[in-house]
Amino acid sequence: MSDEVDAANAIVPMGEPSARAPRGVSRPREVAGWVLAVIVVIAVVFGVGAVVLMNVMPDKMLIPAILLDAALGIFVAILLLTSKDVGRRTRFIVASVLAVLLVAGNLALLKVGTDFRGVITDVQAPAVDTVQYDIVVPVTGSDDPAALKGLTMAEVTGDPNQLTVHDNIAQLVGEVTFVPQPDWPTAVDALVTGTVPSMCIQDGYMQIYADADADKYSTLKIIASFQVPGTDSAWQGQPAPALPVGADKPFIVYISGVDTSGSIAKRSRSDVNQLMVVNPTTGKVLLVNTPRDYYVQLAGTTGLRDKLTHAGVYGINVSIGTMDYLYGINIDYYVRLNFTSLVTIVDDIGGIDVDSPEAFTTTYGNYQIVKGINHLNGAQALAFARERHAFSTGDRQRGVDQQLVITAIIKKVTQPSVLVNYPSFLSDIQSAIQTSMPADAISAQIKQQLQRGRSWKIDTYSVNGSDSSQYTYSYPHQKLYVMVPDQSTVETAKKKIAAVMAGK
Repeated sequence: MSDEVDAANAIVPMGEPSARAPRGVSRPREVAGWVLAVIVVIAVVFGVGAVVLMNVMPDKMLIPAILLDAALGIFVAILLLTSKDVGRRTRFIVASVLAVLLVAGNLALLKVGTDFRGVITDVQAPAVDTVQYDIVVPVTGSDDPAALKGLTMAEVTGDPNQLTVHDNIAQLVGEVTFVPQPDWPTAVDALVTGTVPSMCIQDGYMQIYADADADKYSTLKIIASFQVPGTDSAWQGQPAPALPVGADKPFIVYISGVDTSGSIAKRSRSDVNQLMVVNPTTGKVLLVNTPRDYYVQLAGTTGLRDKLTHAGVYGINVSIGTMDYLYGINIDYYVRLNFTSLVTIVDDIGGIDVDSPEAFTTTYGNYQIVKGINHLNGAQALAFARERHAFSTGDRQRGVDQQLVITAIIKKVTQPSVLVNYPSFLSDIQSAIQTSMPADAISAQIKQQLQRGRSWKIDTYSVNGSDSSQYTYSYPHQKLYVMVPDQSTVETAKKKIAAVMAGK
């Protein structure tokens, strides 16, 4: 028997002062204590690293959080290493439970931090968007693309994606003889008149056709679609948005709402065109609405002007360049979203409260909107933002209502209770929005909002114009409804933008 055990079992004579018997060491507990202590230290290091990596916690919160996490880690590690003696079993159990909780907490922080950065990366806009092409036939034609094999197919001359399009058609249909057409309206006419049995055309042009001539559009049907990467060319206009700006500097975001559901990468008409001018220093936000039918010169084009909504068919850079030119500004970032995006965002933040200026029933969903405050879920918010038929001013009021929805979303998502849930919030919408705002800039804005914890002062303005019927760049064969800009309202918008940017 060892000297340590003999000493522990020694009998102290009665009447003599009692001496504390040395305790034996539990070797399994000692090993387990060291293993758990090392795991705790590693978990704390990774947890702290994740918080730093997120870069959203204000310094006044970050430093105490790091110190507290480190102190807890050291305390638990010491508790584990000093619980190896035989008589300290309860103490070891308590230390082990604390270790498990601390490790779990720090691993959760690591996951949140990793997911947060991953989601922000996912919502970054790709270098190119996608262009959808449709194979179109008369409504009485076959639904089977293979039935077109060996026949003729109209296509637009000079399409920058021609080779890729031909490859896709070969896979879907087989060999066909392409009949070049000078422009897409001529290609549509060739199909409508029976000159060709089919055509392949960009989906954006089909959207324009559906809007311009619904009766003729109803005589056609799309039997197959495919998407290819967008190819830059001279008519796509302006370069990418400006370089990132600092967290305290004012910036301009172009919000483009495209009239599609599902994938956001596909080019489409831009029915929502809002400029969001943000000054983080003064806490002011200005929303400037530009109606979808505004008759403007599209970036990179000459000759006929066009509806602003048609700019989206040519790519986000054309929309940005067009807005830049109209207002004499340089847009810093853009956010592109669609119907699916809005529903997801509103539902994820628990709905929004919108102050409607009047009562009406929505065309989509048949929702009853009351005058005053309405708590709307995602589907209701989308129906509210899309409504124009219920108003005598049509699209003008729709633009105002879109601003009301955006304002309500801004107010909701800048609340600290929502900000701390940003990782899960962003996770749900990562496939539904695109933005050119860099990850560091997004983190910086969240961090600043958490630090200041203030409400933003939001102002809105909408430019106006006169109703007219004009030929357009995208559809020069027929006059379409447009809104000719009232230049005085454009000038007012310019002054308001400049004032917010200047901190006034």
